[in-house]
Amino acid sequence: MIISILQWNIWYQENIENVLELIKQTNADIVCLQELTIGHRRQPVHPNTPDYIAQGLGYNSAIATFNPSDTDKNVIGNGIFTKFPIFDTRKELINSPTGSGGFDDENRMYVEAKLQLGNSLLKVGTVHMSYTHEFNATARKLQETDSLLKAIQENNEHFILTGDFNAPPASEVISRITTKLRNLGPNHTENTWTTKPFSYGGFSEDKLAWRLDYVFGTQDVEVVSAEIVETEFSDHLPILIRIKV
Repeated sequence: MIISILQWNIWYQENIENVLELIKQTNADIVCLQELTIGHRRQPVHPNTPDYIAQGLGYNSAIATFNPSDTDKNVIGNGIFTKFPIFDTRKELINSPTGSGGFDDENRMYVEAKLQLGNSLLKVGTVHMSYTHEFNATARKLQETDSLLKAIQENNEHFILTGDFNAPPASEVISRITTKLRNLGPNHTENTWTTKPFSYGGFSEDKLAWRLDYVFGTQDVEVVSAEIVETEFSDHLPILIRIKV
Protein backbone atom coordinates (compact mmCIF):
# COMPACT_ATOMS: atom_id res chain seq x y z
CA MET A 1 0.00 0.00 0.00
CA ILE A 2 1.44 3.38 -1.06
CA ILE A 3 0.34 6.46 0.85
CA SER A 4 1.31 10.13 0.44
CA ILE A 5 2.12 12.68 3.14
CA LEU A 6 2.20 16.45 2.66
CA GLN A 7 4.17 18.65 5.08
CA TRP A 8 3.55 22.41 4.84
CA ASN A 9 3.86 25.59 6.89
CA ILE A 10 0.97 27.40 5.21
CA TRP A 11 1.83 30.93 6.51
CA TYR A 12 -0.81 32.62 8.61
CA GLN A 13 -1.13 35.45 6.06
CA GLU A 14 -1.89 33.18 3.09
CA ASN A 15 -5.49 33.06 1.88
CA ILE A 16 -6.70 29.76 3.29
CA GLU A 17 -8.67 29.11 0.09
CA ASN A 18 -5.35 28.97 -1.79
CA VAL A 19 -4.01 26.48 0.76
CA LEU A 20 -7.00 24.19 0.33
CA GLU A 21 -6.67 24.40 -3.46
CA LEU A 22 -3.07 23.19 -3.44
CA ILE A 23 -3.76 20.40 -0.96
CA LYS A 24 -6.57 19.13 -3.17
CA GLN A 25 -4.22 19.16 -6.15
CA THR A 26 -1.72 16.92 -4.34
CA ASN A 27 -4.50 14.58 -3.13
CA ALA A 28 -2.27 13.63 -0.20
CA ASP A 29 -3.57 10.92 2.13
CA ILE A 30 -2.10 12.64 5.20
CA VAL A 31 -1.59 16.40 5.49
CA CYS A 32 0.49 18.04 8.23
CA LEU A 33 0.15 21.82 8.51
CA GLN A 34 1.59 24.60 10.65
CA GLU A 35 0.36 28.19 11.20
CA LEU A 36 -3.31 27.35 11.17
CA THR A 37 -5.24 30.18 12.82
CA ILE A 38 -8.52 30.88 14.57
CA GLY A 39 -9.94 34.39 14.57
CA HIS A 40 -6.93 36.02 12.92
CA ARG A 41 -7.53 39.29 11.07
CA ARG A 42 -5.68 37.90 8.03
CA GLN A 43 -8.44 35.30 7.56
CA PRO A 44 -11.68 37.33 7.63
CA VAL A 45 -13.70 35.02 5.34
CA HIS A 46 -12.83 31.69 6.98
CA PRO A 47 -11.68 32.61 10.50
CA ASN A 48 -11.37 29.00 11.72
CA THR A 49 -8.82 27.67 9.26
CA PRO A 50 -8.44 24.18 10.81
CA ASP A 51 -12.18 23.57 10.44
CA TYR A 52 -12.16 25.04 6.93
CA ILE A 53 -9.40 22.65 5.82
CA ALA A 54 -10.97 19.59 7.49
CA GLN A 55 -14.40 20.27 6.02
CA GLY A 56 -13.04 21.23 2.62
CA LEU A 57 -11.10 17.98 2.36
CA GLY A 58 -13.62 15.80 4.16
CA TYR A 59 -10.73 14.44 6.26
CA ASN A 60 -10.41 13.39 9.87
CA SER A 61 -8.24 15.76 11.89
CA ALA A 62 -6.16 16.23 15.02
CA ILE A 63 -5.51 19.87 15.92
CA ALA A 64 -3.34 21.52 18.57
CA THR A 65 -4.05 25.25 18.97
CA PHE A 66 -2.40 27.66 21.37
CA ASN A 67 -1.53 31.30 22.02
CA PRO A 68 2.10 31.78 20.97
CA SER A 69 2.74 33.98 24.03
CA ASP A 70 1.01 34.91 27.26
CA THR A 71 0.08 38.32 25.87
CA ASP A 72 -0.71 37.29 22.28
CA LYS A 73 -4.44 37.08 21.64
CA ASN A 74 -3.93 35.29 18.33
CA VAL A 75 -4.64 31.57 18.25
CA ILE A 76 -2.32 29.53 16.06
CA GLY A 77 -1.89 25.80 15.65
CA ASN A 78 -0.61 22.65 14.02
CA GLY A 79 -2.87 20.09 12.41
CA ILE A 80 -2.92 16.58 11.00
CA PHE A 81 -5.61 15.86 8.40
CA THR A 82 -6.11 12.38 6.98
CA LYS A 83 -8.30 10.14 4.89
CA PHE A 84 -7.67 7.37 7.40
CA PRO A 85 -9.50 6.77 10.70
CA ILE A 86 -7.76 8.36 13.69
CA PHE A 87 -7.40 5.77 16.44
CA ASP A 88 -5.97 8.11 19.10
CA THR A 89 -4.41 11.58 19.49
CA ARG A 90 -1.89 13.19 21.80
CA LYS A 91 -0.69 16.77 22.38
CA GLU A 92 2.40 17.95 24.23
CA LEU A 93 3.55 21.48 25.09
CA ILE A 94 7.28 21.49 24.29
CA ASN A 95 8.03 25.15 25.05
CA SER A 96 6.34 27.88 27.12
CA PRO A 97 7.14 31.49 28.10
CA THR A 98 9.37 32.16 31.11
CA GLY A 99 9.56 35.94 30.76
CA SER A 100 12.97 36.15 29.09
CA GLY A 101 11.44 38.00 26.14
CA GLY A 102 13.49 36.19 23.49
CA PHE A 103 12.17 35.08 20.12
CA ASP A 104 12.07 31.55 21.49
CA ASP A 105 10.20 32.53 24.69
CA GLU A 106 6.76 31.38 23.62
CA ASN A 107 4.38 28.43 23.57
CA ARG A 108 5.06 25.66 21.07
CA MET A 109 3.00 22.49 20.66
CA TYR A 110 3.49 18.97 19.32
CA VAL A 111 0.47 17.01 18.09
CA GLU A 112 0.33 13.31 17.23
CA ALA A 113 -2.28 11.04 15.67
CA LYS A 114 -2.39 7.27 15.56
CA LEU A 115 -3.90 6.20 12.25
CA GLN A 116 -5.60 2.96 11.27
CA LEU A 117 -4.34 1.86 7.84
CA GLY A 118 -6.19 -1.36 7.17
CA ASN A 119 -4.61 -3.88 9.49
CA SER A 120 -1.69 -1.57 10.34
CA LEU A 121 -1.17 1.40 12.65
CA LEU A 122 0.91 4.44 11.75
CA LYS A 123 1.79 7.27 14.14
CA VAL A 124 2.20 10.73 12.63
CA GLY A 125 3.36 13.76 14.59
CA THR A 126 3.85 17.37 13.56
CA VAL A 127 5.44 20.40 15.18
CA HIS A 128 6.27 24.06 14.59
CA MET A 129 9.38 24.83 16.62
CA SER A 130 10.35 28.27 17.88
CA TYR A 131 11.98 30.88 15.71
CA THR A 132 15.42 32.08 16.79
CA HIS A 133 17.47 34.92 15.34
CA GLU A 134 19.08 33.69 12.10
CA PHE A 135 17.91 30.20 13.13
CA ASN A 136 20.67 29.84 15.70
CA ALA A 137 20.51 26.86 18.06
CA THR A 138 20.16 28.76 21.33
CA ALA A 139 20.25 27.00 24.68
CA ARG A 140 16.51 27.55 24.94
CA LYS A 141 15.92 26.07 21.48
CA LEU A 142 17.95 23.01 22.42
CA GLN A 143 15.81 22.57 25.55
CA GLU A 144 12.78 22.66 23.28
CA THR A 145 14.41 20.06 21.04
CA ASP A 146 15.00 17.79 24.01
CA SER A 147 11.37 18.25 25.10
CA LEU A 148 10.26 17.18 21.62
CA LEU A 149 12.52 14.14 21.75
CA LYS A 150 11.08 13.23 25.15
CA ALA A 151 7.55 13.54 23.73
CA ILE A 152 8.35 11.03 20.96
CA GLN A 153 10.75 8.78 22.87
CA GLU A 154 8.46 5.75 22.79
CA ASN A 155 7.81 5.97 19.05
CA ASN A 156 10.35 3.46 17.82
CA GLU A 157 8.50 2.02 14.83
CA HIS A 158 5.84 2.95 12.26
CA PHE A 159 6.33 6.64 13.09
CA ILE A 160 6.67 9.82 11.02
CA LEU A 161 7.53 13.29 12.32
CA THR A 162 7.00 16.36 10.16
CA GLY A 163 7.19 20.07 10.72
CA ASP A 164 8.78 23.44 10.42
CA PHE A 165 11.73 23.09 12.78
CA ASN A 166 13.09 26.61 12.16
CA ALA A 167 16.54 25.03 11.98
CA PRO A 168 18.93 24.37 9.07
CA PRO A 169 20.27 20.87 8.36
CA ALA A 170 23.71 21.47 9.91
CA SER A 171 22.25 22.76 13.19
CA GLU A 172 22.46 21.01 16.55
CA VAL A 173 18.65 20.88 16.54
CA ILE A 174 18.51 18.67 13.46
CA SER A 175 21.55 16.70 14.62
CA ARG A 176 19.71 15.75 17.82
CA ILE A 177 16.53 14.83 15.93
CA THR A 178 18.46 12.53 13.60
CA THR A 179 19.94 10.59 16.50
CA LYS A 180 16.47 9.04 16.75
CA LEU A 181 14.91 9.44 13.30
CA ARG A 182 16.17 9.53 9.73
CA ASN A 183 15.39 12.06 7.03
CA LEU A 184 12.79 10.67 4.64
CA GLY A 185 13.62 13.24 1.99
CA PRO A 186 14.14 15.15 -0.09
CA ASN A 187 17.87 15.72 0.25
CA HIS A 188 18.76 18.44 2.73
CA THR A 189 20.31 20.52 -0.06
CA GLU A 190 16.81 21.27 -1.38
CA ASN A 191 15.46 24.42 0.28
CA THR A 192 11.95 25.25 1.47
CA TRP A 193 12.20 28.89 2.69
CA THR A 194 11.64 31.70 1.81
CA THR A 195 9.58 32.44 -1.27
CA LYS A 196 8.59 35.89 0.06
CA PRO A 197 10.67 38.70 1.54
CA PHE A 198 11.20 38.30 5.28
CA SER A 199 12.46 40.83 7.81
CA TYR A 200 12.21 40.49 11.57
CA GLY A 201 14.32 41.52 14.53
CA GLY A 202 17.30 42.60 12.43
CA PHE A 203 17.38 39.55 10.15
CA SER A 204 16.25 39.75 6.52
CA GLU A 205 16.00 37.22 3.70
CA ASP A 206 14.48 37.40 0.22
CA LYS A 207 15.79 34.21 -1.38
CA LEU A 208 14.94 30.52 -1.26
CA ALA A 209 18.11 29.93 0.72
CA TRP A 210 17.12 27.83 3.74
CA ARG A 211 15.89 24.33 4.52
CA LEU A 212 13.66 24.60 7.59
CA ASP A 213 10.97 21.97 6.89
CA TYR A 214 11.46 18.22 7.21
CA VAL A 215 9.87 14.79 7.18
CA PHE A 216 11.59 12.30 9.49
CA GLY A 217 10.72 8.70 10.26
CA THR A 218 11.77 5.51 11.99
CA GLN A 219 14.05 3.07 10.22
CA ASP A 220 11.18 0.80 9.15
CA VAL A 221 9.47 3.48 7.02
CA GLU A 222 10.07 2.67 3.34
CA VAL A 223 10.23 5.77 1.12
CA VAL A 224 8.99 5.50 -2.47
CA SER A 225 9.51 9.14 -3.47
CA ALA A 226 10.10 12.58 -1.98
CA GLU A 227 9.85 16.03 -3.53
CA ILE A 228 9.56 19.73 -2.86
CA VAL A 229 6.31 21.08 -4.31
CA GLU A 230 6.58 24.36 -6.21
CA THR A 231 3.88 26.90 -5.33
CA GLU A 232 3.39 30.65 -5.07
CA PHE A 233 1.27 30.19 -1.94
CA SER A 234 2.83 30.62 1.54
CA ASP A 235 6.42 31.61 2.29
CA HIS A 236 7.38 27.93 2.72
CA LEU A 237 7.39 25.26 0.03
CA PRO A 238 5.61 22.01 0.89
CA ILE A 239 7.24 18.58 1.03
CA LEU A 240 5.40 15.63 -0.48
CA ILE A 241 6.58 12.09 0.23
CA ARG A 242 5.18 8.68 -0.64
CA ILE A 243 5.83 5.69 1.56
CA LYS A 244 5.03 2.00 1.42
CA VAL A 245 3.18 0.53 4.38
